[in-house]
Amino acid sequence: MSRFADVVTPRLKLTAVAMDDLEEFHALHSDPVLFRHAPEVQHPDREHSESVIGLFVDDWCRWDLGYWSVRDLHTGVYLGCGGVRRNEVNWNAYYRFHRAAWGHGYAVEVVQAAAACAEMIEPGALLQAVMRPSNPASRRVAERLGMVFCGTQPDHAGIDDLVYQQFARELS
Repeated sequence: MSRFADVVTPRLKLTAVAMDDLEEFHALHSDPVLFRHAPEVQHPDREHSESVIGLFVDDWCRWDLGYWSVRDLHTGVYLGCGGVRRNEVNWNAYYRFHRAAWGHGYAVEVVQAAAACAEMIEPGALLQAVMRPSNPASRRVAERLGMVFCGTQPDHAGIDDLVYQQFARELS
């Protein structure tokens, strides 16, 4: 297993997303409140969540890094999912948390940890965060991380998403 499959930050335990996380992962990714900015990508059923976890497990095998299940370090409560995922040109920064975990800085903490790992794997790694213009909270996370607005790109739904980028070494 990857050297980054289990990471501890000052407040969080980060573990590589795995099939053992299916129930918690599906509850997170099927919550309509969490997908109000992009309802078309909300997970419709457990089978869909299972197939997505399969892709994320493959990422860990291929890149030695991927998205983590995020838990409170002291209570073990599942808070959400986040980290970075390698694509064709960069590392995609992702963060999605249950509502009770909003406003605590967990997304910044997770992406900073992921950036440090990505930099070790690929010196000069470029991180990118893509979000809907209607999601100001996600935009604020990217800005708190020091990511820079680079423009827009159309997504699968034809919406021009906002694109933020920064080198991993600048975030870690």
